[in-house]
Amino acid sequence: MKLLRLSKNAFVRQYGPYTHIFNQLTKSDLDLKDAEPFLRFIGRTPVAVADAVERIAALFADANPAQVGRDFAELLQPLVEENFVVEGATPEELDRKDPSFTYDIEVPSTAFDLGNITEQERQQAREHAELHEYFESHPTPFSLHLDLTSRCTEKCVHCYVPRDRHFTMETESALRVIDEFREMGGLSITLSGGECMLHPDFKRILAHARGKDLSVSVLSNLTLCDERTCRFLATQNLSLVQVSLYSMDAATHDAITQLPGSFAKTKAAIERLHALNVPVQISCPTMKGNYKGYQAVLDYGVSLKCKAYTDFIMMARSDHTTDNLANRLSLDETREIITTIAEHDPSFAAEIPNYDPSKEMSVEEWGNLPMCGVGIDAICLNADGNYYPCSGFQDYPLGNCHEKTLREVWEKSPAILYLRGLRKKDIPQCIGCPDRTFCATCLVRNFNETGNMLKVSDHFCKVARINREIVEEFKRRHDAGQ
Repeated sequence: MKLLRLSKNAFVRQYGPYTHIFNQLTKSDLDLKDAEPFLRFIGRTPVAVADAVERIAALFADANPAQVGRDFAELLQPLVEENFVVEGATPEELDRKDPSFTYDIEVPSTAFDLGNITEQERQQAREHAELHEYFESHPTPFSLHLDLTSRCTEKCVHCYVPRDRHFTMETESALRVIDEFREMGGLSITLSGGECMLHPDFKRILAHARGKDLSVSVLSNLTLCDERTCRFLATQNLSLVQVSLYSMDAATHDAITQLPGSFAKTKAAIERLHALNVPVQISCPTMKGNYKGYQAVLDYGVSLKCKAYTDFIMMARSDHTTDNLANRLSLDETREIITTIAEHDPSFAAEIPNYDPSKEMSVEEWGNLPMCGVGIDAICLNADGNYYPCSGFQDYPLGNCHEKTLREVWEKSPAILYLRGLRKKDIPQCIGCPDRTFCATCLVRNFNETGNMLKVSDHFCKVARINREIVEEFKRRHDAGQ
């Protein structure tokens, strides 16, 4: 007897006609249209294939069970091959065949590599575009960013969270919102802060989210992540733990965090989690104090087989104070780091031959795109109980969780309805800009720095121009065979 069950790393949600399946181990996903009847009976508990076919056939009048069985087998084949579903003769065999995250393989986590896109992946991208279009007309809270506390062990010089925020979310409120999120079709939740591990019930809240069959990520500086906490995280089958490491030089890292000894604590926790096979992602935000040494952090990530990346974009604080921007890279430094990234990123090199300015979106087509996913498939709940469009957008409340349910805020908040109605053409200085496709238009960056979400900081316009110039130069060199 053949048995089936959903992989422990796979999550299934139904959005209108689309069955969305996400595998947090491989970071791959599928959107299958009109497949719900065939996948309805595959869950966390093993089911016999024959029983599943019988139940599926019962859903359709005059169904031919043999044909249903063939259709079911055809649907299952790629799901089994891609580890969304596991099959075997016994529950024990299913457990053995269901892979767990480990660093003891050549590539522990599959990154989306632009240099190796198969036709199947291109088809999946087209299908995802259809799902995103569905979300635009049927907004669904797919992901929730949950800031458990605004308190932090560090005082990073570049942080966008104002220094005077000292809120901690009530545990029962956090649990209730997680329940509401799951009931609305939510799939992915990120626990953050401040420093989320400062919350006295951090472990309880995390375990509750996992118990609701949510894919959970944790954003933490790991300064509080002792041996016991690391072992707890290892039991939770997390999507990832993301941590910022600013330098491999302890003095440089500690100067940015303004917490003496933070480098040693963070690095030790990364290595504990690594030893326990917890998926860790290392972020190295670059600024004046560390941009010359960011490559050493990326090399450290490579040595551990951890995904590591740098980010040179910095935004003002959410209370519109801008003194933290004194740490932002100058335009010359930005050009230097983008060029370095381009020279060492194989996905960038692979895409250069495909760059063709004549195939860019028309102004009209680009202008009708939504700004981003805020209010369409993503939302943030801050430690003060207020919902916000995203984690940095903390001076634009959408509603309060103590006064309204998530559904009420999501469906009726005037602020969120306004955001959903915005299109890229609503930022006048962008619509005719030749660099618009090289710019990550961001409402919160605009809002925090200029006080107006529809007014772009001149700095980001100049960075977009630098992006374009670098791409065009690499394209010229490619075409010249250099």
